Amino acid sequence: MNADSSQPDPAGQNSVQADRQISDLKEEVEACKRAQEAAEREVERAQGLSRAAVEEMRHFTYAVTHDLRQPLRSILSCSQLLQRKRPNDDEVKELTSFIIDGANEMNGLIENLQRFARVDESLRPTNVRLDLVVQWALMNLQELVRTSLAEVSYENLPELLVDESRFVQLFEQLLGNSMKYRGPDPPKIQISAEENGDGYVISVRDNGEGIDEAYHQKVFEPFKRLHGKEIPGAGLGLAISRKIVRAHRGELWLESNGKQGCTFRFSVPA
Repeated sequence: MNADSSQPDPAGQNSVQADRQISDLKEEVEACKRAQEAAEREVERAQGLSRAAVEEMRHFTYAVTHDLRQPLRSILSCSQLLQRKRPNDDEVKELTSFIIDGANEMNGLIENLQRFARVDESLRPTNVRLDLVVQWALMNLQELVRTSLAEVSYENLPELLVDESRFVQLFEQLLGNSMKYRGPDPPKIQISAEENGDGYVISVRDNGEGIDEAYHQKVFEPFKRLHGKEIPGAGLGLAISRKIVRAHRGELWLESNGKQGCTFRFSVPA
């Protein structure tokens, strides 16, 4: 007996449905690819705009700081000349001393602004022993180490692929902060390293007064100072430090109970 040709063919229907599903799936895959390519183009465009904005801000900072130096030099020269011309005038001596101190403070601020602007310029990473970086930073801080009676200990520090000069600057900032913002006792600073799956976490721990949790993020903001004029500085040290660490694809943060001691930790990817 012959099969009834008017009956539907299940196999044929399944084949048609499968072909349609495959076709729909291909269209969805193509749509996803187009969306991904569009997203990648948008990211590239945004990165280009970001780089252009950073470069524009860097040039602006250089121009402003350069233009500020000339009037500062004039202020300092005139004040010093006036002191020499009127050496016995106490009032002139007092007033020009204020002017010279203010001009020197402004000059320090300009230098810090230039450092801040240069941090993310092209890095020159090399394999560097971190203990040698710490020793170099301490050599640059030797006068502060002497006057503060600081004790700095470190051991088992790793070798890292970093920009050596930037990391010397980073440790100068972190160690210098611990010495300047010390408590009643001489500073005791311990530097340690802990390996994790992504690289290392470096810790700089001190026995200072501590920082309240409410200020743990504010201390990294430019020009934010928790102390008055009695401790010199422009309020850019920790902002520069965080920028150095982020330029190396890491992160810098603060841990403190606000009562005793601070620990600054930063990550360095492998």
